[in-house]
Amino acid sequence: MKQNLRLVAGIILFGSIWGLLECALGDALHSTVLPGGAIMTGLVGFGLMAATRIMYRQPGMQLGMGALAGALKYMHPVGGCMLCSAIAIAVEGVVFELIWRSPQLRLDRLDTISMRVSMGVISGYAMYGVGYIATQMLTPIVSGGPLIVADLAVLMPRTLSHATLAGLLAGATLPALLAVPADLSERIASVRKEVYYPAASLISVLCWIGILLL
Repeated sequence: MKQNLRLVAGIILFGSIWGLLECALGDALHSTVLPGGAIMTGLVGFGLMAATRIMYRQPGMQLGMGALAGALKYMHPVGGCMLCSAIAIAVEGVVFELIWRSPQLRLDRLDTISMRVSMGVISGYAMYGVGYIATQMLTPIVSGGPLIVADLAVLMPRTLSHATLAGLLAGATLPALLAVPADLSERIASVRKEVYYPAASLISVLCWIGILLL
């Protein structure tokens, strides 16, 4: 029971951080010529999910983080297509869980740098590619608009090129995360409850306030 409460607090904490970064940094990037979605997926989305999987070693946690971050993005009062972004973020959480669902495939068991880079690239590419395509298909269904397959086909070259960038960024992110000493990651995840729960609650509330004020 205590472990479940710690996990729920972690989902809320890191999902809130992810949501705030999507609303702040994501919106800022989208207003530039940079492919903001790919950068957010390869660095922020994948980075937070990989870091929490390393720290907590709990499958399913990242699914909850993606759902919460997507919901917070949807409630963000400004920006572009909030529904599109929310769906994309949630789908990224699903794709991450599907890739890393096997107990035999653990992030901290990737021994060589080539394996770490390769799995990072695969994860980032799949998260962005599948997330974008799913967004284009699900958004019209959810919003009640028409699904035009021809428009999806036109967007595919740009989608795949941005997915490549997301994969490359994730390929650099994963080795960097795994370079952090394992005992440090374990200490962060197992900090005393007297500190863990108040800190998680405070940071989460500050993230929600930040999203409302942006």
